[in-house]
Amino acid sequence: MPENSTPVEPIRFAFNERKATAAAAFVLKLAGGKMDRVHLLKYLYHADRESLDKLGYPISGDRWASMHRGPMLSEVYNLIKRTPRLKTTGDWEGSIKPKGNECVLVKEPDLGPLSPAEVTILSEVFSRYPNVWAAYHDSHRYKEHRDPGSSSLPIEPIEVLRILGKSDEEIEAVRQRAREVAHFDAIFTV
Repeated sequence: MPENSTPVEPIRFAFNERKATAAAAFVLKLAGGKMDRVHLLKYLYHADRESLDKLGYPISGDRWASMHRGPMLSEVYNLIKRTPRLKTTGDWEGSIKPKGNECVLVKEPDLGPLSPAEVTILSEVFSRYPNVWAAYHDSHRYKEHRDPGSSSLPIEPIEVLRILGKSDEEIEAVRQRAREVAHFDAIFTV
């Protein structure tokens, strides 16, 4: 970093378990009620990334990580493994159960937490990848993915925004919205 430059403040979104659960449950419903957990994570990453591009925020608000198997949503991955690091609402456990390497939908998805635009993005991503392996392999082609071997590396939203060709003004608007949502959540979340 040049001597006179100031560090760039990272963009942090607030993870929303209700929205992440609704998104995962919707994808599982589209897939017939069950899906390999890694493939589910791929669909959700594609949708989060596309939502960031089109709407200025990811659907789940999750932190992203680059892993050997490609980009993943960190807290959703922990929910799937049943090792959440954050306090949970119980929405995930009441909607999606593990069965071997699969995630199984156990009740009709509640799409209430999702906006119509988010549901459209999830539908479009699912339609774009009718073959789950295409969703898997395509995620490895994103410029933000770096294979860390047996570890993981964070994927910063600002990096993805720059890869998507967003201007400094657009990036600052995303950062400001993330701050506002975090502030709102701190005040109104029980």
